[in-house]
Amino acid sequence: MKVKNHLVCLFLILAGLAGKVDAQIISVYAGRSTSLYDGRFYPALFGEKVVPSFLTLDARVGWADYSASPFASICKHPEVGVGFQFDGLGSVKAVNGPGMGNIYSLYGYIDRPVLKWGGFSLGYSAELGLGFMFNRRYDPVKNPWNVLISAPVNAHISLGVQAQYAFLSRYDVGLGFFFNHHSNGAVTFPNYGINSFELAMRVGMKSSRSKEDLSREPEDDGFKRGFQFAVQFSGGVMSNEANYMKRLEEDGAWVNDRYSKFSFEVSAVYRYFRTQASGLGFDLFVTPFYKKIAESDGQGLKYDPVSCGISILHEFSYRDFSVMVGVGRYLHHNDGLEQLQVLYQLVTVKYYFPKVADMYLGIVLKAHRFRAAESIQLCLGKRF
Repeated sequence: MKVKNHLVCLFLILAGLAGKVDAQIISVYAGRSTSLYDGRFYPALFGEKVVPSFLTLDARVGWADYSASPFASICKHPEVGVGFQFDGLGSVKAVNGPGMGNIYSLYGYIDRPVLKWGGFSLGYSAELGLGFMFNRRYDPVKNPWNVLISAPVNAHISLGVQAQYAFLSRYDVGLGFFFNHHSNGAVTFPNYGINSFELAMRVGMKSSRSKEDLSREPEDDGFKRGFQFAVQFSGGVMSNEANYMKRLEEDGAWVNDRYSKFSFEVSAVYRYFRTQASGLGFDLFVTPFYKKIAESDGQGLKYDPVSCGISILHEFSYRDFSVMVGVGRYLHHNDGLEQLQVLYQLVTVKYYFPKVADMYLGIVLKAHRFRAAESIQLCLGKRF
């Protein structure tokens, strides 16, 4: 009951905010999420072959793009906005401890229709933001079983598909299927993270100020197909998992020493559409604390500070915002991090500044095994 009261209050606040900022769309999602089973920790955490499920609730305030930008008409007037998500993990019971706490996320999102027919639409959704867990985080003494979430602030990432149907003049209902992820990108260990699939119902309402009838003819921005090149430098901090495990085994101490991590990328993509480009990248990864890894893991191996690889890239763009995903193969990899992995994955969220020499700022997530985050870094780049 307490959770429901909080969410009712939140929805009323969002509704009030929507009126103040001239928002066009208010929507609420209610669904059920099911975690992905992972044999590394789930038997000890939740029980043998137990896959927990939990309540998920969202409230969103959004705006539809009916501007004269070519992107608006090409992408069928997508909805962008801000939202709040509640993941009811506090109700999931662990085998030997208090389990996990609830996650509260604030995020930005884009919903893009792909097909429209009458009042029916089908499209995809992407969310990026921060998730907060205020209690029941990992603690080596009080809650040693929650090896999934150990930091109060985590990344919130969600991708999904959804169908909805508009009825009357201002309301719609829909159904969505989403993949949700929470982790801290190896800033703090343990960091197995939460991966789950969510099935949710949506109820949406358009404001009386909908600008749908005011959409303008798209302007010609002079787009031409062609190659684009970029150089990018990234930097961040991450913990040394080997040192963390060593200290935990030796004296039970929960120690997360943090070190610098850097990356450099040169890429060439062919932009064949305003919103789409594909190509290749050459990546250098610098791990300055490689000697510390060798000291901590106790294997007696010598590691190298620099790894390199080639990646296949694809970029989704909307105006000056883009998301680039990549799958790479190491040409040289001996830094002590995920030594057995041949492939790596990259997700880069960018915002371009065309008037500032076409520079961009962004966030880079590097991962292995398509699920285990290695690091999160801030990036600065230039497009040619």
